[in-house]
Amino acid sequence: MSPADGDATALETGVILPQYGTGIDTVRETALEAERLGYDAVWLEDHFQSWIGDPRRATHECWTTLSAVAEATAEVRLGTLVTSQSYRHPALLAKMAAGVDQVSDGRLELGLGGGWYEAEYDRFGYEFREPPAERLRRLAETIEILQGLWTNETYSHEGRHLEIDLEDAFCEPQPVQEPHPPIWIGGGGEQFTLRYAAELADGWNYGTLDPAGFADKLDVLRDHCESEARYDEIRKSAELFVFVGETTVDAEAKRESFRDEFLPADGPSEPREFFLSGYLETAPTGTPAEIRERLADYADAGIEEVMLAVPDAADGGDESLALLADELVD
Repeated sequence: MSPADGDATALETGVILPQYGTGIDTVRETALEAERLGYDAVWLEDHFQSWIGDPRRATHECWTTLSAVAEATAEVRLGTLVTSQSYRHPALLAKMAAGVDQVSDGRLELGLGGGWYEAEYDRFGYEFREPPAERLRRLAETIEILQGLWTNETYSHEGRHLEIDLEDAFCEPQPVQEPHPPIWIGGGGEQFTLRYAAELADGWNYGTLDPAGFADKLDVLRDHCESEARYDEIRKSAELFVFVGETTVDAEAKRESFRDEFLPADGPSEPREFFLSGYLETAPTGTPAEIRERLADYADAGIEEVMLAVPDAADGGDESLALLADELVD
């Protein structure tokens, strides 16, 4: 749906599941609670180690966990925010995604990105291609392969940026959704990422920006689109940390507690810390009514869907999900 001016309840609203430093039961139970409260979607990130705090915090792998969530839930949509194109052979990813779409009876949203966490690449033996444009060209070719396997009885491909050749390959069973599960591209690069989103994606996602920043990015996305009709087809979304409380003071205390735990006192020094700092600086914080007012600004900027990271959801924070649902879930 498209958001009405100033109406946060017109936004599709999803929850980013607490997959770092938690047990698998917490992930599953949060997904079930989000579904019960009426949220539109639940999302998992694609990392082998935590990018928040200690990298050795327990980290639940995206796709195996998504399969468990797909089996446990019945209606809420399920997505990856976002899968790194580097971590899986495209033909394997096509098969995995088709399987989750089958298990969930057609509820998968496939978010893809070029990859950014260099330390994770190095630790687990993946090549971190430079410059970023090279990773993004590989992302675009990955999408081409996914679509080819999902929409043809057999599919052949001669690799250009990927060292991958396919000959009469196939993906059976194919996904439930036709022509295929929605594909999202995550990232804010204006020369390549937004151009590929304009050309190839069903949705676009980014974070760390205030509403004015998103409005500027959406202007660039519109310029890359071949027509206004194409721009309207793309679902525009924002990934946001949210700190909610019964009072503004309570919510601000949650944000500062999170900052004290996960960001160094003398300021961020690593890319992941700068990333997290950006999320905290732009995080809607306050009472449910104040959060709703803040999200209305994102709707006015052109955002149609929000993916909310609610940090205390991992610590018995169902109350926070319920508080937000009372204001945001239509």
